[in-house]
Amino acid sequence: APQPLAPGSSVEISAIGVSGKRPRYAADAKQAGNWVSALDAVDRATGRRLLYAPALGVWPEWLDGAAAAADCVLMDGTFWDDQEPVRAGFTERTATAMGHLPITGPGGTAERLAALDVPRRLYTHLNNTNPLTAPGAAEHQLLDAHGLEVAHDGMVLQL
Repeated sequence: APQPLAPGSSVEISAIGVSGKRPRYAADAKQAGNWVSALDAVDRATGRRLLYAPALGVWPEWLDGAAAAADCVLMDGTFWDDQEPVRAGFTERTATAMGHLPITGPGGTAERLAALDVPRRLYTHLNNTNPLTAPGAAEHQLLDAHGLEVAHDGMVLQL
């Protein structure tokens, strides 16, 4: 059920279960259900909506509709492509094996986000190995061509 952001606020936030993939530190936990959630924030006064999905290991069917209904989507941008963590040398697991859909490549989120008719679509939660952490990286041009952005520290989003 939606919860008010603060007492008297017109903004309500709902947690939406994304997947039951547990983080490695909780592999032995007995709790069932969704371990990964997205947040859907709606300003009841304006009707404006923000969808925040900072850790996305799968793209559930309902996400297309939730993202399309938003005025702004903040999406997991941890890894540029599936092989990035392996290439960086800090693990033998791919991005998807670590529970993060990559931005590009098969199953990547850029293609899905680019298809949405949503005013703002931004990536957040970038790993330090992601080339998008460098402002001048060529990968920004690919995002720009699709109307996608990277959120930055101190950014204010006004809906």
